[in-house]
Amino acid sequence: MSKDFFQPDTLISALQLKRDHEGASLLAGGTDLVVAMRHDTISGDSMIDLSKVRELKGIAEVGAGIRIGPMTSFTEIEDSVLLQTAADILCEAAKAVGSPQIRNKGTIGGNLCNASAAGDGFTPLLCLDAEVELQSLAADGTVNTRILPLEEFIVGSKKTALRSNEILTGIIIKRSAAVALSAFKKIGRRNALAISRLSGSVTLQLKNSAVERIHFALGASTSIPERIIAVEAYLTGRELTAEVLAEAGKRASEYVLSQTGRRSSSSYKLPVIEKFTVSLIHAAMERGVRYE
Repeated sequence: MSKDFFQPDTLISALQLKRDHEGASLLAGGTDLVVAMRHDTISGDSMIDLSKVRELKGIAEVGAGIRIGPMTSFTEIEDSVLLQTAADILCEAAKAVGSPQIRNKGTIGGNLCNASAAGDGFTPLLCLDAEVELQSLAADGTVNTRILPLEEFIVGSKKTALRSNEILTGIIIKRSAAVALSAFKKIGRRNALAISRLSGSVTLQLKNSAVERIHFALGASTSIPERIIAVEAYLTGRELTAEVLAEAGKRASEYVLSQTGRRSSSSYKLPVIEKFTVSLIHAAMERGVRYE
C-alpha cells in the first residue's frame, strides 16, 4: 500500500510531483490500479491521483485533429458526438468496456498505460493512427514534450515507452479527409463484464470496389495489441471477395502463430481468429461508418 498520497489540481503540479517522485504510481480511474494494489504488485511508496487535473480531461478539436485527455472516461468517449462523427470505432470500443460503473470510472489514459494486450482502447486507436503526448518537467521548470505514434508507445506486455518522470497528457487523432469504413468487435467469455479474449478493429477505404487503404489491428491475440501488416498488405488492391477474405483470415492466424508459438489453446483460437477477421471486415462493409 502506498505511503504518500498526492492529489494535484494542475498539470504543472502533477508534473513536478512526478519529477520529484519518479517511482510514484499514477492513479487515473483506478479500475486496474486498485486491483494491482490488492495483489501487492505495485512498486514504489507513493501515489499521485490525477482526478483533479482538469487539463487532462475532455475531448476537443485541435487543428486538423481531435485531442482526448487521458483522464477522459469511457462513458464520456462513448457519448461524445464529436467522436461519434469522426472516430466511431473508438466509441464502439468504449461501449464494450466492462460495466457501466467501470466505464464511468475507467479512463482511456489508464487503459493505455496499463498496456494490457486485452485493452479495448488500443485497436481502434491503432487503426486511427493515434499519437500520444508525453510530458515531463525539467529542473528549471521547462515542460518537455514528446509525441509518439501509439504503436511506438507499446513496447511489450504491460510495458510502455513512458519514462519514469513522464505523464501521458494527451491522445491525438488526426481527422481523415478520405471516406472510410470501420468496425470494432470483441469476444469475451460472456457478453457483459468480460475481459477480451479477442478484439479487433478495422478501417478501410475502397476505390473501384478494391481496397485502397486498410488498417487492421488485433488485441488479446499476441503479447501486445498491434496492426497486422501481413493482412493489410495482402488486402490492399484486392476486391473483398469471399475467397480473398478467407485468405486474409488465414494470414492473420498464421501471423499470430508465428508470434506466440503453438499453445494448448491454439487449436481453438487460431480458427477463431480466421473467422473473426472475416467477420470484422464484413461488419465494416455492412455498417458503412463514414469519416468526413
